Amino acid sequence: MAKKKKKQPEPEINVKQRFDNVKVLVETNRPKEAIAYIYLVYDDIINIKFKKPRLAHQTIREFAIMCVNELEKKLKPESVYPFIKKIEDIIYGGIEPTNKELNYAIELFSNLYNEITGKSFSYKL
Repeated sequence: MAKKKKKQPEPEINVKQRFDNVKVLVETNRPKEAIAYIYLVYDDIINIKFKKPRLAHQTIREFAIMCVNELEKKLKPESVYPFIKKIEDIIYGGIEPTNKELNYAIELFSNLYNEITGKSFSYKL
């Protein structure tokens, strides 16, 4: 009789620690890097939870569309697209984000995190 493989526990991301890094970036006057880092946390969660890494040729938007289309029962477009739009607006918009905008992006991330993991997360800068 063949032995059953033990299911490996899913690796977890320490989201609070990651957002402490975001806070450091903001405090050192690097808000655009902070917003990019928030996106990378989202990217890592998708990769770990669904085994869907962002491909090198994919834009942030293309990856979001792929996630919604391929993970449609798990990710809602009304949660993903506002988050991605906020990230794109700050990264490519040419304007330094304010703490209000960063906190709004974190709020959008928190909603997505809850949707993906079933766990709640909140953080304020």
